[in-house]
Amino acid sequence: MVEAEPNERLWDRAERCLAERNPEAARIAYESLVALQPGHVMARLRLSTLATSAGRYRESVAQLLAISDLRPDEPELLAMLAGMLHRLGETRAAMACIAHPSFGASRDRSLLEQAAQLASQMEDMATASRLLDQADRIGGATAGALYTRATLQLFEGALAAAEATLESCLALAPGHAQGHWALSRVRRQTPERNHVARLQSLLARRPDPGSAVFLNFALFKELDELGRDDEAWDALLLGCAGKGAQLAYRPEEEAAAFAQLQRMTAGDPVASEPEPVSEPTPIFIVGMPRTGTTLLERILGRHSAVENAGELDDLPLQLRWVADRFSKSYLDPAVFRAAEGQDPAQLGQRYIEHARWRAKDKACFTDKMPLNFLHVGFIARALPRARIVHMSRNAMDTCFSNLKELFTDVYPYSYDLDHLAGHYGRYRRLMAHWHEQCPGRILDVSYERLVTDPEACGREILAFCGLDWQAGCSDVEGSAGTVTTASSVQVREPIHRRSIDGWRKYERQLEPLRRRLQADGWLSP
Repeated sequence: MVEAEPNERLWDRAERCLAERNPEAARIAYESLVALQPGHVMARLRLSTLATSAGRYRESVAQLLAISDLRPDEPELLAMLAGMLHRLGETRAAMACIAHPSFGASRDRSLLEQAAQLASQMEDMATASRLLDQADRIGGATAGALYTRATLQLFEGALAAAEATLESCLALAPGHAQGHWALSRVRRQTPERNHVARLQSLLARRPDPGSAVFLNFALFKELDELGRDDEAWDALLLGCAGKGAQLAYRPEEEAAAFAQLQRMTAGDPVASEPEPVSEPTPIFIVGMPRTGTTLLERILGRHSAVENAGELDDLPLQLRWVADRFSKSYLDPAVFRAAEGQDPAQLGQRYIEHARWRAKDKACFTDKMPLNFLHVGFIARALPRARIVHMSRNAMDTCFSNLKELFTDVYPYSYDLDHLAGHYGRYRRLMAHWHEQCPGRILDVSYERLVTDPEACGREILAFCGLDWQAGCSDVEGSAGTVTTASSVQVREPIHRRSIDGWRKYERQLEPLRRRLQADGWLSP
């Protein structure tokens, strides 16, 4: 009998320990194997997974980067590795995996579509489009591939092309609920051109709960634009109830996280080692979503010294790396507590290292992640040169604009009037706290003033960012580029005031929200 090689014995031992639910013994065996064979990809994958399970964020990232450095060339492994790296904040390494030439020889259409979708999430539109083209050549477009392609077209502002692609998607898969939802958003619906009857017919067939959410939000949007307000409101309530049931939002946990932020920063000095002046300056655009953050981003991006980088996860993900803790939520008190005890300069350095490439050699870049309003205290300490611009909007318009938008799972408060009011109050109190903690570091910008006098307001914002005004900065409808947020269609229009007091269309239905906000002091009697 031939005795197994040491590497094989170690692998078998590690796998056996893992199967016997002895993760510590498995970890020791995998580490011994990697010491003998540093290029053992599967052992490193196992170590990354074990580190994730144990909450060791830094170790998990390190193992994945080590695999990336080995330059594997199996498309299946590269796609898996890219997804893991992306989720942990290593976007450039993830993009390199998806752009690997080995995908060019793949005949696995499903894998190519999966890689294209991930490239789209990372805003690598060229790679996503190339992978979709390759998948189509293998066997013709599928409904999933058409939906991904339409998403790319929407992001790029090719609205007519997106509409045609979505219709092709629905011709292949008439029940593709997300496709119906996206189609409702491509343009303003009219009595002559709308999809109301089709949406109502699909809902009458009692689709699965997930599909019903997309269809009800699509129906609300179309009925709202047709002036059928009572029917629209009914559809919105059904959509919100369905989405809320998927999320199991717990306002008491959110309140505890907000309280933790305020407790741990009260009275602390705002200080850190300055970043090198050669680094690009980040401009953080913060606030609640749907308050004009994308409009402000487009105005700033019209300046020759500013590159729009989109909604970046880099700050919260690097905060988790510094804290060395995993979390599924942006609102995790344990992450905040652990990160507070670390050197703020380390957070600043890691953020710049991971985000600087997005500046494309310009002096400044925007980071338009609205939820970074949670992290203002960390930003102020870690990045002394960063600019923080806070978009604010009328309380009722803010809450209603959140209610009627179907987000991903990141805004779970937004599907219930009482939850909305509670979250809005916590947000306002936290922003007031940051102003106290960081005097002079935050510029408040009123949405209403921005759309009423965009040039005067824009001049003040650019001055705050250390930039001179340039003619044309407020001509956002003429700006090219990618917009990957819920505003990807609206932002192509000239600046307008139509959304001011938009909540009044549903004044009767929103009366409980108005009373709660007024009682809490956020609205005048």
